[in-house]
Amino acid sequence: MHRLTGGHAVVEQLEREGVDVAFGIPGVHNLELYDALVDGHIDHVTARHEQGVGFMADGYARTTGRVGVALVITGPGLTNVATAVGQSYSDSSPMLVISTANAVNEGDRGKGMLHELKDQQGVMESIAAYSERVERVSDIPGAVADAFSYLESHRPRPVHLEIPTDVLEREEQVELVDRAPASPPAPDADRLDEAADRLVAADQPVLVVGGGTVEVAETVRRFVDETGLPVVTTTAGKGVVPASHDACLGTTVGSDAAESFLASRDVALAVGTELSEQETGGVPFPEELIHVDIDYTNLAKNHPTAMGIVGDAEQALAGIQDRLATQGFTPHESGAAVESAEPAPLAATADEDNRHAVLSVLRESLDDDAVVVNDMTKLCYEGRNRFPMEEPGSFHFPMGYGTLGFSPPAAFGAAVGTNRQVVGLVGDGGFIFTVGDLATAVKYDIGVPIVVLNDDSYDILEDVQRAQYGRTMATDIENPDFVALAEGFGAAGQRVEFEELEAALPAALSAAFDRDQPTVIEIPVEF
Repeated sequence: MHRLTGGHAVVEQLEREGVDVAFGIPGVHNLELYDALVDGHIDHVTARHEQGVGFMADGYARTTGRVGVALVITGPGLTNVATAVGQSYSDSSPMLVISTANAVNEGDRGKGMLHELKDQQGVMESIAAYSERVERVSDIPGAVADAFSYLESHRPRPVHLEIPTDVLEREEQVELVDRAPASPPAPDADRLDEAADRLVAADQPVLVVGGGTVEVAETVRRFVDETGLPVVTTTAGKGVVPASHDACLGTTVGSDAAESFLASRDVALAVGTELSEQETGGVPFPEELIHVDIDYTNLAKNHPTAMGIVGDAEQALAGIQDRLATQGFTPHESGAAVESAEPAPLAATADEDNRHAVLSVLRESLDDDAVVVNDMTKLCYEGRNRFPMEEPGSFHFPMGYGTLGFSPPAAFGAAVGTNRQVVGLVGDGGFIFTVGDLATAVKYDIGVPIVVLNDDSYDILEDVQRAQYGRTMATDIENPDFVALAEGFGAAGQRVEFEELEAALPAALSAAFDRDQPTVIEIPVEF
């Protein structure tokens, strides 16, 4: 034991947990924590808005598989980061948000204290996996360690720790926590036996893999190679099995091609996916649906399930594979069925959907292991289904919660955690939501291209309004000169005309990756 302030206890326990970078914004309430960072070994990325803090931590977490740490102040800092917490919760991204709170004797009393919120912890309880208030310095290491244990052993959703300002400042005897890594629940052996029996009896089984398999991609690939089962991925599972693999359907689970393919199967083994209503609501899974997930509440929630298995995806797949081998399972020859079912490859030549041309040129311009960070915009909606990925944890999309402005800061956070190419894709509307963090990328020499698809409108809303009401309202927007805007931040900017896409976009991306600053690449479009 040794005497530490609350701020130093936070930093030293984070270091014990292997944290080497945090994202945040200092404020008068958390300066004790920031002073402790000076004495520690954690790098810090200062964002320009707390929503960007959260999205950066999320992008870092999705790309690295490590916990993204966000540091924010009481009140407005917390409500600003709340949108990013909601997105992280929806997409099962491991994030730890550490916020301050008013002093122990000042909080929730309606006295009008600086940054006071009526029920700050209640706000976070409603959007995070859990929220914990820590009122003693000696309890800080255990609370931080418990958060990491939870994120290792449960569905990885954001956790919030709230520490009052006077607790951060106080000095007490503190014992830091050294802990063994926590393990997710092991699947029931009898249920693995039953799952193997069902697959042996199946004529046309299929494997569906989601984001819960990203960290165990090698196990998934071995399973596919040994069993020959065809594979369909969710959006979060893209790249777990390479799109180029003979057994991998070149589209995601919610597409028309995938729905038709799944309707032809007699048994589906879905692993590491919640089978969300948004992505799979209309998907005709076979009656024999075997659902494996770490979160028991997902089982049979959106689709009738023949059997559910609660537990770790890696242990479940390895256990089923071992049982199939013991039973002399004959591998399936699925290549021909997959080839006949998947959509035609993307082509740079514009077809009836000009988005395919952009996606094709992007794919040809990027490394196979490049990280592609998407936003809520028309190009990315099509990319979910059609953009082929070869590596796991490389295609990030704001599913479920579906917030605009996710892509730029999430791409910057991803780049902090990897040396791979990272590119952000965003519409003109979404770009303005979080454009301030271009300044963050400039400050930290983050060489990420942000491709802005500019149609000077909230175009998809216009489409919906015309279809439902026959007229439009509030969807025309007035944009700045995006190239000049980028240059004003100290970033690079370039406009690529759609007619010159095939030659100009690869050159623009190549130049962007050679820079130690962000690049905004504007493409005027009419999708």
